[in-house]
Amino acid sequence: MIRAARPEEAELLGALALRSKAHWGYTREFMEACRAELSISPAYVARHPTFVLVRGDEALGFYTLEALSPTRVELGHLFVEPEEIGRGHGRALLAHARDEARRRGYRVLVIQGDPNAGRFYEACGARRVGEKGSASIPGRLLPLFELDLSP
Repeated sequence: MIRAARPEEAELLGALALRSKAHWGYTREFMEACRAELSISPAYVARHPTFVLVRGDEALGFYTLEALSPTRVELGHLFVEPEEIGRGHGRALLAHARDEARRRGYRVLVIQGDPNAGRFYEACGARRVGEKGSASIPGRLLPLFELDLSP
């Protein structure tokens, strides 16, 4: 089940994001450099559409949307618990994000993805459109994707 996240779940979601990012074998120093960017605050959850995939009371993954313009929205976060990666949860979350963005009137979903997730986003229909600098690691470029939300 995918439901709206609650602000009081922010810390839990930030910890999930860090565990998920670490799944790719990044060094401790790299992960520390990413900590602030992956942190989720109650105010962030209150400001941005945030949805969590749950099984019972357990959060398995989540995503957020951040408005860029009246027609474009960015996938701010999409993370899945490491032991759940490869079980279709990321695809379910991205499909939900696509539907939610469409419902809100957006035409394009922008995704700045981790290089390890590039094939996943392309398999889900996103088109690579360039690169964007990392907010956490100076000089690191991340792939930039767009997903057309036309019906």
